[in-house]
Amino acid sequence: MIAAAIIFIIRPFFLSDNRKPDMNNSNYSLHEQHTRLIESLHDLDFDHRTEKITTEDYTTARNNIINEGINLLRKIDDTHEI
Repeated sequence: MIAAAIIFIIRPFFLSDNRKPDMNNSNYSLHEQHTRLIESLHDLDFDHRTEKITTEDYTTARNNIINEGINLLRKIDDTHEI
């Protein structure tokens, strides 16, 4: 009975369904771009809080990043509909 319990517990480690992402998949690429945009937005917010950039430049850059993100999310939604 102990052997069965051990096998039951360690079985998921050997039957892992972890698939490597397809680097050529356009959907993967879109999600990578989305992640980079979010990181850029965090960096921009940090730079503004530490007063490394002016409020005017911050507003312009933030709006550009957000608009690019919106377009990117629309592309991601379009690929999910197919």
